[in-house]
Amino acid sequence: MHVYSLNAPHDAMNRQNNKFRNSELHLFRRLHKTASLRIHPTRAPPLTQWRGLPEDVERSDRQTATPLHAASHFTVRLSNNTTTHKTEYAMRWLYYNKLDSSEAAAHERTIRQVDSWWREFSRNTERLDALFRQDEQWDLPGWMQTHLQSIAPNLMWEFGPALRGDGHRLVITPEIHSELRPLAEDIIARAPRIEGWEFYTYRVPESVESTLQTVEARCRMNITKVTVAVAVGQHNRVDLSFRWDRLPDDEDQAFNAAFVAAETLLGEKLLDRWVGTIDLVDDRNPIERAQRFLPLDRLKPTFDALVDSIQTQLPAEPHAAFVDDGRWAVLKLEPEEARDYPERYDLLTCVTCNPDLTGATFSNSPFYSERYSRCKETFCYIKIDGSTDSPDMGFHDREDMEEAARNALQAQDLGGLVGGGTGLRYSYIELALTDVERGITAVRRAMREGNVPRRSWILFHDADLANEWIGIYEDSPAPPMEKVER
Repeated sequence: MHVYSLNAPHDAMNRQNNKFRNSELHLFRRLHKTASLRIHPTRAPPLTQWRGLPEDVERSDRQTATPLHAASHFTVRLSNNTTTHKTEYAMRWLYYNKLDSSEAAAHERTIRQVDSWWREFSRNTERLDALFRQDEQWDLPGWMQTHLQSIAPNLMWEFGPALRGDGHRLVITPEIHSELRPLAEDIIARAPRIEGWEFYTYRVPESVESTLQTVEARCRMNITKVTVAVAVGQHNRVDLSFRWDRLPDDEDQAFNAAFVAAETLLGEKLLDRWVGTIDLVDDRNPIERAQRFLPLDRLKPTFDALVDSIQTQLPAEPHAAFVDDGRWAVLKLEPEEARDYPERYDLLTCVTCNPDLTGATFSNSPFYSERYSRCKETFCYIKIDGSTDSPDMGFHDREDMEEAARNALQAQDLGGLVGGGTGLRYSYIELALTDVERGITAVRRAMREGNVPRRSWILFHDADLANEWIGIYEDSPAPPMEKVER
C-alpha cells in the first residue's frame, strides 16, 4: 500500500494522509472583520509549516518567513532580521522574442533543464515507488529541489495516488505564482509516457473523506460538522462562507482550515479562478442564519452549478458584436507621479463598455478572462509611450489609434475594442481577442503602419499571463515591470 507519508524533516515538507507535497505559505490578509471574517484565497492564512522554500532561505528561518508576491519576482522577508531574499524569474515564456539571442538562449536553456528533469524522473520511478511503499528512505524534497525547482524555484509539487487507475500522480503547480503557469504547463506537456504515472498542472479535487483527513493533518482541526454556503460575489466570483457551531478561539487556524477545505474539495483551478472571499461565520450570529448552509459533500456540485450559471448569463456573442450598442462609462483615477509606470499605474481616465470587467482588472484578486466571456475571448491591452514626440507617427491621437486597431481586428473577425485610457505617460487601448495569435499579429501591423513609438507593447490582464508581453516592433525594449519611485 502506498501512503505517501515519509520520515522527512518537518519544516521541509507537508505530511498528510495519502499525499506527499511541498507548498508555499500563502500571505494572510483579512478583508473584513465584523461578525464575518474574510480572506481572499490567494492571500490565505499561514499553513502549519513551511514546505518547499527557495534555496536562498536558510532552514533555521523557515518557520518565520512570509512570502510577498510583487510584480515580477518573489520576495521572502524574514521576521527575525532585516535581510530580504529575492528569487527572480521574470522571463516571458509564450511570447519570447526568437530574434533576441539572449532571450532565445535563456528559453532553450530552460527547455534543456525541463528535458533533463524528465530524464532524471524516468530513471528514478522505481526508487519513488519504493519510497512511497516505505521500502526505502531518501530525501525527496531535496531531490525535487535539485532537479525540478532548479528550473524555477517557485514551482511546487505534490505526489498522490493516480486518478485513472493504479499508480501515482505528480502535480507540478506554481500555486500563487500564476505567471509561471505557462512554464508549468509546458513542463507537463513534455512529460514522457510512463506506465503507472499521471501528471497534472493543478491540484485535483478530492472527496470529503480525503478533505477531512487533509484538514486534520495540515490544520489539526476537525471540520466534520462544519457547513458551507455559496453565493455570487464581486467580479463574477463565488464567495464561500464556512459555518461553525462556535467559531474556534484561534481564528487563524480556522481560516487555514477553511482555505484548505476549499482547495481540497474544489481543486486548485476552481479556487484560483473562481473563488472570491472566504468567510467564517458563527451559528450563534442571527445575521448569518438567513444563508443556506450545505454539508461539505454538496459544495463541489453546488459551486459547479453556480459557475455554470454565471457563464450562461454572459453574452452569447463576443464583445465586438454588441459593444457599439452598449452603455459606456468613464472612470477617473488618481495615480502618483513616478519616473516610469508598470501595467497601468499612470492611468488618469479610462473609458469602458463594461465597468465591472474593468473593475475586475484593477482588483486585488487575480483576473481571468473566462469569468467575463463564454466565447473564449482574451482581454489584453496596447500600451503606447507618449512621453516623447514622434514626428513620423501617423496617428494624431488615441482615437486614431483605436480606429486603426478596431478596423484591423474587425476586418478578420478577430475581436474588438472594449475600452481605452489616458495616463500620465502612456495611452491604452483595451482589446477583447477571439483569436489571440492572429489578433496580436493584426494589431501589431496596424500600430507599426501608424509609426507608434518603439516603446509600445501588448500586455495581458489574465494572471497566468502576467509576465507575458509582445513588443509592437521586434526591437521594442521590455516594458516597465516594476513600479519606479519618483
